[in-house]
Amino acid sequence: MSPSLTKRKGCASQALLAGALCLLLQACSQAPLAPTVSVAPSVPELTPPISVDNTPPATPPITASHTPAEYRRLAARHVYEQHASQLYSGPMPPLLQAVGVLDIEIGAQGEVRGLNWLRAPTHVPEVMRQIEQLVHRAAPYPAPLNLRSVTYTDTWLWHHSGRFQLHTLSEGQLGESGISNAQAPKRPTTRRSAVSQPSVVTGKCSDPKPTYC
Repeated sequence: MSPSLTKRKGCASQALLAGALCLLLQACSQAPLAPTVSVAPSVPELTPPISVDNTPPATPPITASHTPAEYRRLAARHVYEQHASQLYSGPMPPLLQAVGVLDIEIGAQGEVRGLNWLRAPTHVPEVMRQIEQLVHRAAPYPAPLNLRSVTYTDTWLWHHSGRFQLHTLSEGQLGESGISNAQAPKRPTTRRSAVSQPSVVTGKCSDPKPTYC
């Protein structure tokens, strides 16, 4: 074979190889790319914090009252402090919605042990329920230190507005003239004429005309 023929065959082979390589590169450039999937970084689950109530339990105050009468005034002040927004300010009007007399039994820890109506305003049962709820909501009451338990009586004066006063700490009640019972002038006290006393020396009455000796 002549050198010129061999040279031409080599050039032809290189041309074919170059064409095949171009076709291969073109096919690769036209091939669809695989879609890229974005993976969000994993976020660790947060455990919600456990809420702990560190509020100490209500501790009842302690009183050294020796009698139910002494305890009644202390308990009335306690009820006023617990329900200050529902107190009636000033002397109450002559006509009230209800007047109730209630016995309240308080245990050694200031808890309400029992209620007993001595005079129940049965014409307004909803007021009776409200008073009972106020009594229970005011617990714990002052713990009677010197009394294992105490039962005291107080009178609830209930206004139509839903406000109240306790007779123990009442500011009085207006009469028909608009004057409070606490502000009404007192009647002058009339002294009775003193009875003649017998004379120390003679043993006779010093009054010449005594009614008796």
